[in-house]
Amino acid sequence: MLRQLSRSLSSHTSQAIKLGFGSEFAAARGISQNNGAICASSQPTSSTNSTLASGTPAATTSQLRPNATWSDVPAPAKILGLAGVIPFIALSPPIAASLPLFPAELVQNAALLQVAYGASIASFLGGIHWAMAMAEYGGTQASSQMGTDRYVWSVTPCLMAWPTVVMAPGPASLAIASVLAVVHAVDGRFSGQRLLPQWYMVLRRPLSAFAISGMLITLVGSFVYPEGQQIQSRPAIQEKLEP
Repeated sequence: MLRQLSRSLSSHTSQAIKLGFGSEFAAARGISQNNGAICASSQPTSSTNSTLASGTPAATTSQLRPNATWSDVPAPAKILGLAGVIPFIALSPPIAASLPLFPAELVQNAALLQVAYGASIASFLGGIHWAMAMAEYGGTQASSQMGTDRYVWSVTPCLMAWPTVVMAPGPASLAIASVLAVVHAVDGRFSGQRLLPQWYMVLRRPLSAFAISGMLITLVGSFVYPEGQQIQSRPAIQEKLEP
């Protein structure tokens, strides 16, 4: 009888011990799972890591979109950009001569005005890179790697276009067209490295095409018109500057 009681007590005791260890194991397992979930939720996401690493806020979707469209271009940039190509076309001597609203003096000086305007636009396009470098657009790491290239290139278009203001209209128009083509190619390279907004090249393509076309019209006109008509605008300006 005593043996049966002892066996019964031992069996109940062992079951209680098993149940106790099992509940403690289950509780410990639940705590570990909760801790894992908390750790996983506390880990920063990849976008947060990239933002912290770059030191700058993450770019907007339209800036990082690989294939930006015309609708991504800001409205002010569209309006001012399209207005900016008008002088390239209107000041081409063959076109300026056909516009009745232009006075005779403007038509005579159209080629020189067009070349000077093209040189100023080339300088403006270079200055954009100076501003982007100062703002560290593209992130701190990319700016530190490409900072020198950005600053050097920002003044290069100005130096390339500067001599054209003292050249004859024919060679000067060819030089400005070449500078604008080179600037467009370099801007495409910087845009591919995410150092310019993606919509920027969407805007630049048609604007560069119109600007280069206007300069080439002047180049063709320099072969069509007699040599005297090509340079007669320069004495006209000099006469006005003389006292």
